[in-house]
Amino acid sequence: MENETNRRGLLFDHRQLGLFPVHRLRRVDKPTNLVTDAIKRVDGREAALAKAERGDYGPSVAKAAHPILPLKYPVSAAIFDVAQNITSINEKKAAAFRAPVTDDPAVLSRHIKRLGYFLQADVVGICRLPKSAVYSHDFDGNPVDIDFQNAIVLVMRKEPRTLAASTGNDWIGDAISFQAYLRLAIAAETIAGYIKRLGYPASSQSMVAGYQVLIPQLLLWAGIGEVSRLGIILNPFLGLAFKAAAVLTDMPLEPDKPVDFGLQDFCRRCKICAEACPSRAIPTGDKVMHNGYETWKLDERRCSIYSVTNRKGTICEVCIKACPWTRPNTWPHNLVRRAVADSALARRLAIKSSRLLGYGRPEVEEKWWFDLHYTEEDGALKIPPGSDLSTS
Repeated sequence: MENETNRRGLLFDHRQLGLFPVHRLRRVDKPTNLVTDAIKRVDGREAALAKAERGDYGPSVAKAAHPILPLKYPVSAAIFDVAQNITSINEKKAAAFRAPVTDDPAVLSRHIKRLGYFLQADVVGICRLPKSAVYSHDFDGNPVDIDFQNAIVLVMRKEPRTLAASTGNDWIGDAISFQAYLRLAIAAETIAGYIKRLGYPASSQSMVAGYQVLIPQLLLWAGIGEVSRLGIILNPFLGLAFKAAAVLTDMPLEPDKPVDFGLQDFCRRCKICAEACPSRAIPTGDKVMHNGYETWKLDERRCSIYSVTNRKGTICEVCIKACPWTRPNTWPHNLVRRAVADSALARRLAIKSSRLLGYGRPEVEEKWWFDLHYTEEDGALKIPPGSDLSTS
């Protein structure tokens, strides 16, 4: 038995580990949207971008999807160059001997979460790995055969000042996402490598290296957020302005529970994102059953076609900008977040005030990037029509 004097400190209490008070969120045994046992594994080749590149949405969309979207804008192309080196990391096996540390799942969970925060994650959660979350085939068509017990889920916010300056439908959009993906890949690879050095198997799952699992399921079960009207997971502190990665492992860990902060009722009443969506891909009606779970079903075809063929920028993030939950981490906004979690009246007032205040407008004084894009004809950088640079 460990000496009680050794069981003091951050690993043995319930203090807040990261920036946000996730420990205060209401925890529930099951997600707030209906999830059944009838969920089937998904083929990675059925992802919207994979369909676009393959030509399922037409030859013009396939042409626009090649080369890969990050190469369309020089900042995201530069990030992509760096990211490719991360995928060259040699896959190491777990050490032959276990490190002489505790095997207490609660202590190890706090240890790994704090490591995630040390590596600049904004939210870290843990869940059991559902079999249905594992792709049947990867994006190249290879069968996926992995069997891990737990998933460590890492969330990093999109850089808030740049997001605030963006229209949500301009040239910086892809770079906003890819800088988060790059940092996530570094953190996930680091955590996986560390866990393997402790003697446990682990696998990094990131956009950069390629996913073998459906991240939204992990976000749901790890208590990162609830299903939103977009059909994706919304976090109460970051809204939709985040990206995620995961580390799969057999290290003994204590899973978190799903959360309930009133989002199902909020999204049922609020249709701001659907009204703002330029492609009309976000549903305005009720949730439906899809592959064994209840969700608002995004029209992925419309969304992908609009984003891939966007002539005014790279990807579209208008919905993220418009969402009332994508607000700064200030005490007034946090007060509203807490009220919304407990009161239907507060939810109605929050939606009404979001419409009146017109959140989502770009803060043009924060714009720092140049509007440029690579032309397909000669690979040269050009100033797009309508850019503020074109009149300078």
